[in-house]
Amino acid sequence: MRHSDPEGLYRALGVSPAADPDEIKLAYRRLAKQTHPDTATGASEFQFHKIYNAYKILSDDEARARYDRRFTLEDAEHSWLGIHPVKCSRCAKVTAQPRALTFDRIFSILFFSFHRPTTGVFCTRCAQTESVRASFSTALFGWWAVPSAPFRTLRAIARNAMGGTRDREAEEDLLWQNSRAFAAQGNRKLSYALATKLTDASDPEIAEGARELVEDMEARGANPRKIKLKDPWRIKPLAAMTHLMLAAILPVGIGGVALQAMQSDEVVEARTRSVEVSVPAVNTVAAAIQGDYEPRKPTVRNCWKEPENGEVLYRINPRVAPGHEISIMNDTQQAAIVKVRSAFSKRLIAAVYMYPHASAALKGIPDGYYVVQYAFGSILSQGCVTFSDTTAAWQFPDTQNLRSIAEGDGPRQLQYSLMSAPSAGEAIDVAPVIFGQN
Repeated sequence: MRHSDPEGLYRALGVSPAADPDEIKLAYRRLAKQTHPDTATGASEFQFHKIYNAYKILSDDEARARYDRRFTLEDAEHSWLGIHPVKCSRCAKVTAQPRALTFDRIFSILFFSFHRPTTGVFCTRCAQTESVRASFSTALFGWWAVPSAPFRTLRAIARNAMGGTRDREAEEDLLWQNSRAFAAQGNRKLSYALATKLTDASDPEIAEGARELVEDMEARGANPRKIKLKDPWRIKPLAAMTHLMLAAILPVGIGGVALQAMQSDEVVEARTRSVEVSVPAVNTVAAAIQGDYEPRKPTVRNCWKEPENGEVLYRINPRVAPGHEISIMNDTQQAAIVKVRSAFSKRLIAAVYMYPHASAALKGIPDGYYVVQYAFGSILSQGCVTFSDTTAAWQFPDTQNLRSIAEGDGPRQLQYSLMSAPSAGEAIDVAPVIFGQN
């Protein structure tokens, strides 16, 4: 029997694959004396453990039989040396946990609709990209046949949003191929982690082989508590929302155009006039001094809705708890937008809308280094995060170092007061185009 000995167990003990148990025991005792730190000067502890692990496998008849059977070159059925890890059919990169997936595409013409699925072996990144492409083409071309096409279109997009249709038997074959390929390459941790997922496979041969591999790895010291795989295939809410938006974009768009066409010019002009009605500035200031002033809504034309005072227009991350709080008082007669940006990249972190003579707060701000900017205007842009008629914009001069939560000191609360004409030491001018960037 010609042996590949890829893990070098026989080579570590200096014996041939045909050695009997007595030869293996004698070789181990001789080498143990030469390499054990307690019996040899300058001995290598690593070399001793290598010899000990080899002896632990080869001295056990069942473990040695599994090792010999698995890595025998003449036995084509059990040889793993020719097995290669699975590659993604799109990016051609090795993927540890591949999936055989099908993504639905629906095309419709008049009274006929056609199903054109896309099938392949995918990594997680390519699967997400392909699922969005399939849903996008279905959203564009799947609605147009009646009566069944709308239902088929929604069903196809829903399946794509859930990660496509899986071929579980093919998936077990792919994972088993990877487990054996990584074992042959010497990547025992990854091989063991994949094999543990297959011990209850639907294919009895795969399940038996996986259990045998797991037992062999654990006999060599694999710890099931420490060797675990993360699941990269968990459904991400943001990705699922993308598919739902694709499903709704065409019906909503058609409905919006129809609704817009039904509105008469007189109704639109009447709405515009009603929104532009304002209270004189003198009465506003007097009412504010008396304490019975209720902040009024400013004119809003381009934004898709009228925000309320203190409404968060933008937030790059969800609120964190506990988080820092930024309180703002708008002491002016103009509507304002307050933005919190990263002090280094200038990336927008959060934005809040404020009525004249009103207060607001941004809560749940994570640790970081921030600067605070604000601007005045009367008409919100279509993105609803800045003004299309910005009259002036400023930035408070100090960079806020909010790192207290990570250091154990708890969250901080910052307070700012907006002024229509701040002095040079109170705020720094910001170009409106810079303020408008996200």
